[in-house]
Amino acid sequence: MRVLVADDDPAMARALERWLRSWGYEPDIAPNGAEAWKQLKRGDAPRIAILDWDMPGLSGLEVCRLLRSTPDGAAVYVLMLTARQEKNDVVAALESGADDFLSKPFHARELQLRLAKGVRDSVHHSRSIGPALASPPPTGTTLGGKYRLEKQIAKGGMGSVWLGVHLSLGVNIAIKFMDAQLAETADYASFEREARAAAQLRSEHTVRVYDHGIDHTGLPYLVMEYLAGESLWSRLDVKGALSPDEVVACVDQMARALGEAHSRGIIHRDIKPENILLLEDTDRPHGFSAKLIDFGLANPSAGRGRPEAAPTAGTPSYMSPEYLQGQVGPTAALDLWSLAATTFVAMTGAVPFDGASLADIYRLVCKGDLPVPSRVWSAVPPGFDAWFARACARDPAARFTTAAELASSLALACAERAPSFASPVLPKGTETTPAMMSSATEPDSGRAIAAAAAAEIARRERV
Repeated sequence: MRVLVADDDPAMARALERWLRSWGYEPDIAPNGAEAWKQLKRGDAPRIAILDWDMPGLSGLEVCRLLRSTPDGAAVYVLMLTARQEKNDVVAALESGADDFLSKPFHARELQLRLAKGVRDSVHHSRSIGPALASPPPTGTTLGGKYRLEKQIAKGGMGSVWLGVHLSLGVNIAIKFMDAQLAETADYASFEREARAAAQLRSEHTVRVYDHGIDHTGLPYLVMEYLAGESLWSRLDVKGALSPDEVVACVDQMARALGEAHSRGIIHRDIKPENILLLEDTDRPHGFSAKLIDFGLANPSAGRGRPEAAPTAGTPSYMSPEYLQGQVGPTAALDLWSLAATTFVAMTGAVPFDGASLADIYRLVCKGDLPVPSRVWSAVPPGFDAWFARACARDPAARFTTAAELASSLALACAERAPSFASPVLPKGTETTPAMMSSATEPDSGRAIAAAAAAEIARRERV
């Protein structure tokens, strides 16, 4: 995407050009306001302009006013740069038609975030500024001057994962782009905080986050360690449910990952079998090591502990009832409920709160009787029914309070074994479940699901 830079300070112009190129933009440089106006009048003019306020000939404000007076001037996103600090200067810039205002000196990351927001808002309001937020950059693109995209290796409701190469180190990395629809409503400052927090996690059972950024179309991305493994969901789909010992081992490892995250105030918000990666590890008793993925992109716009009008991430079959109904925001209790539901899947081969529609899922999670694991698969350990009943109790106060407590209680519940155990395979008749999981993580899922589901239930009852 082309960006016009108009600044009469050569040093500032060079710095802006260097930053823009490293972020994937194509800068056009104008040394003064008159040249900037000449470029903006052309039919192929850039649709983003960074204008310095004080320039010889025409000031940035004058260029902006001239631009807004033209038929196509509203299609250009204008960011005004100035050393002025007074509030009336901000008012003057906005009155001239500028979309945003940035005071010098400023940090490069602040400029990058402002531009990304400008791209997002322009697309959202149907401005003609180039390609819409539809997909990550093509294969071979270099991100941030450091990472080259090789190929897409996975795609889900939250975004897509690409194999990449760290150019200076020559090692493989994984790059996850946020879904374009989620990016349209994302809070980029919150996304950056989440990514920085995720990068501080050191548990061996959490996929490491190395870097984060925003590409030139406004898509946020995370740079993570590249691991060759399979998701828990894929393992269950192919080989059937895990043995009780394997379930205990997997949940213990997930609890260790969540224990560190929760101690740092980080909530995952979307724990499910697809977000648990199993790696071959012959040094462990059961031959695998589990890693929790997707920290940082789980929900970049959510406020911790506060109810949300419509959460933009999560899968209804794994949401706690109070969260699904919009009574509370994301807390550790949501992660514990989700881990318990995931444990049910790993132990029985069936999703505990599954339905043909979102309304069905809503009813099962919020109103129906809790499923009894032994009625789904008779060979589960005798204590597993009671464990699940507590882990997914409708009353949050009756549940386990920490991930460690949940995992240790599971180990005790599984200590007494059923007479035999044969692994059930996920029923092929539930092929709608993965699709439901994928579509449910789109930005119109979340708490809006509760209203839609309640409306459908009411309609059915009237019929």
